[in-house]
Amino acid sequence: MSKTVLIVLIVGSVFVSCEDIFLGENHEADFIELKPTDEMFYWLMRSRNDPAKDPLVLWLTGGPGCGSQMSIFYENGPWHVNDDLTLRKNEYSWNEVANVLYVDQPLGSGFSSTQKPEHRARDQDDVNEALYLFLVKFIEKYPEFKGRNFYITGESYAGHYVPGITAYIISQNNPDMNLISSAIGNGWVNPRTQYPFYRNYAVEHELVSIPLNVLLYAGFYGCKLAIDSGYKVFAYKTCEYLMKTITGSPNEFNVYDITKPCEGFACYDFSNFVNFLERKDVRGIINVGDKPFNMCSGEVFKEMSGDQVNDFQPDVKYALDNGVGVLVYNGDNDFICNWRGSEAWVDEVFWEHQNTFRSAPYQKWVVDGEAAGEYKKVKDLTFIRVYNAGHMVPMDQPKRALEMLKDFIARDFFYQDRATD
Repeated sequence: MSKTVLIVLIVGSVFVSCEDIFLGENHEADFIELKPTDEMFYWLMRSRNDPAKDPLVLWLTGGPGCGSQMSIFYENGPWHVNDDLTLRKNEYSWNEVANVLYVDQPLGSGFSSTQKPEHRARDQDDVNEALYLFLVKFIEKYPEFKGRNFYITGESYAGHYVPGITAYIISQNNPDMNLISSAIGNGWVNPRTQYPFYRNYAVEHELVSIPLNVLLYAGFYGCKLAIDSGYKVFAYKTCEYLMKTITGSPNEFNVYDITKPCEGFACYDFSNFVNFLERKDVRGIINVGDKPFNMCSGEVFKEMSGDQVNDFQPDVKYALDNGVGVLVYNGDNDFICNWRGSEAWVDEVFWEHQNTFRSAPYQKWVVDGEAAGEYKKVKDLTFIRVYNAGHMVPMDQPKRALEMLKDFIARDFFYQDRATD
């Protein structure tokens, strides 16, 4: 009998050894206690290459209020979930080249929890304080990452999280956090600029009629005025109403990838990973016990509604002004955080090399001899349009996403000095 597989029958169920469930991957999952009532869940994927030397990459899922597990099992984590709730290896996992840290935040997302509702985040300031405290305690627990090259990444509503926590870390001047660069994928960063580009993108892809286009032009001007008024919840509801005039409610097309049908929650069937996380043996290994799992928390989303229309473009500028690189990448089939809107807000960043960046030509981005997209780069700022990808680039174009990460870590995008002003 093989000694590499141990099968134990208990009450008619089959349990496989811990090593085999996760295919021998070097990983650790647990909680960091922020306060006696608050604990934040993390899942650390050690590098498959050189975990002792490779950098630490933090990944933040958006929402707001969505746990990190969807990204782990469908995007850039080490595994995918089979229909029989076993795992298969993801050869394009980001831990091919880095130690990747996934965190469920804000509190109430995923497995993270608080016993006091008043401790839930209501804006990015709350997010920054809790996440920074988590990182301090994480480094205390894992001192091998003290001073290690550190990168912050995320997608969607992480367009708020990533620049926000990046700026906060810079301001703390903590030598234990050697922050090199940040990356925002299909991010929601500057709503005032991005909301009107729903209309532009919809017209470009023939998603709206000409009469509706005329009405939307005026409507999104009103959206801007609502944001400028300072009544944030009112502005959010006003602008979202206009967006839903295009998409329908419920959605009439897949807002995350206009080339695909919309089926199930968030237009995709993610039930396999949710069911996998219900396995008692899995829960034991990742130290969550019988804690409830909130794939995407409606309560967190509601609490953060006043923060939805805030602009985090100034935090991007702050990062650039302090020598921290910024990569913005966008799948071009995404409607909800479309590349046209991202291109516009990136061009608007008021930094030292703004004029040079705005006028810089796009370069071809080639992966394995195929056109993967196009990008432009000046000093520490890079923008990439990823061809044939939707809202979740690592899911739709996993190989390209991994190649992008390699360049991101190797600084190939960030430190080619092409600025002239």
